[in-house]
Amino acid sequence: MEASISKGPASEAGDSGAHQNIARTALVLDALAMAGKGGLRLMDVARITELNKTVAHRCLAGLLAHGLASYDQENSRFFLGDRIFAWASQAADRFELSGRVRPYLESLAAALEDTIYFVIRRGDYAVCYGRAEGAFPIKTLTLSVGDRRPLGVGSASLAIAAGLADEEVERLVREQSREREKFRFGDDMLRAEVKKARGAGFASMDGHLIPGMSGVAVPILDPAARPVASVSVAAIASRLEEPRRTEVVARLKAEAAAIERDLGTLLSDL
Repeated sequence: MEASISKGPASEAGDSGAHQNIARTALVLDALAMAGKGGLRLMDVARITELNKTVAHRCLAGLLAHGLASYDQENSRFFLGDRIFAWASQAADRFELSGRVRPYLESLAAALEDTIYFVIRRGDYAVCYGRAEGAFPIKTLTLSVGDRRPLGVGSASLAIAAGLADEEVERLVREQSREREKFRFGDDMLRAEVKKARGAGFASMDGHLIPGMSGVAVPILDPAARPVASVSVAAIASRLEEPRRTEVVARLKAEAAAIERDLGTLLSDL
């Protein structure tokens, strides 16, 4: 499967200087991370990041010099460097929630047999912090751990946005409009989906991001009752029709309540 990278606000054409260099470096690191064990050739990095080969080569050379990338001369491929692994190990405590929430996701995946996602709020974005795959043979893998989307795009992200105050939603409408355009998610659509989610008590998205695929999600609140995360199910549309949808939402709400009860301290850190 061809890797795709969400360019995000840091890679817009208006960036300059050191900010632009960091944005380009982040794009290259994202590409190497998604390539995994297969690695990438220089031309692959340039194509995936949409950087020209000279700029991509300069970024890779800098990453190699600082241990953030490695290079296999036999097959001319670049990989993430060992220094990334060291950083991840040192930061493990900061991301304890990701590991602690795993049993809840696996319980849902076993019971519902579809793909379960755990997403947290990071500023005006929703970041995938966990994924568990159920036994149903048709997988709906719309997100990988680490992927991020503007708040409101996708059922998991929408569940968080719907719990925000009206003023905060309107700020998102103003400030994230350009980001949402990449997902064909306009301002009026965000307002309408937030209203629908609030009325239903859960968020849903049917076929908008990927035709034939649906998702439902419920928010997870911190001890101060702020929406800081969500848990969702993604499946082929036929598996989330009524009456099963109501049953799935009930199970999601029960697990979300358990996460709030058991992991409240970690949620407050978000």
